[in-house]
Amino acid sequence: MAQIVNVEEYRIRSDSSGWAGSADASVFLNKNNDFILSILTNTQLQHKRPKTLWLMVTDLSLVQADQQDAFVNAGFLHFRMNYKLSERWTMEAFAQGQFNGPLGVEWKILSGGGPRYRVLRNEKLRVYAAALYMQETERNTGAEENIYFNRMSSYVSFNWEPYKQSRISNTTYFQPVLNAWDDYRISSNTSLKAFLTKYVYLELEYNIFFDTRPPTGIPTTVYTLKSGIGLEF
Repeated sequence: MAQIVNVEEYRIRSDSSGWAGSADASVFLNKNNDFILSILTNTQLQHKRPKTLWLMVTDLSLVQADQQDAFVNAGFLHFRMNYKLSERWTMEAFAQGQFNGPLGVEWKILSGGGPRYRVLRNEKLRVYAAALYMQETERNTGAEENIYFNRMSSYVSFNWEPYKQSRISNTTYFQPVLNAWDDYRISSNTSLKAFLTKYVYLELEYNIFFDTRPPTGIPTTVYTLKSGIGLEF
């Protein structure tokens, strides 16, 4: 589970104004020699106007065995606002709070903004690129002091709908520290959605995350692969 939240994954494609959203959740219980509990939830809420877009995303993942400390325990709350300057240029501003036990992040607060450029848009394919400024305040697990970073958060994203009931998307982020470019993070997210009905979909998602300077005891590269069912409205 990466420190970088792929916001592009949570944007709901809509050419009309008004509210839109989606939500999915899963609970897994297993009892044999061990007792295992897994809870995964995600919600998105979006409001779009001709020049503005507001987006809120929440996510929680918990996996626990035999009532011991959770070996997966992560979540975030993300707010984002877009203001359209022209047909191709948009300004973005965002704020986020999160925690991620597996990656050694006790808590993190970040905010920033910058320009977003529409490279291509047609009925089946949309491509965007952005280079944003981001300020982070972070407390790592076991650390006594907070850490502060000024980063660039740049990304390239595409959303392809080869057929009416399917959607393939990818977003790749590059986030270097502005005064130490050898300290950087790279994250790539690929998602495949197949809609069973107008609102219900199956999803397969792969994430990979690389950090040149992770918290102590955390590997430089982590990845996840998950599948599930969701609702989009």
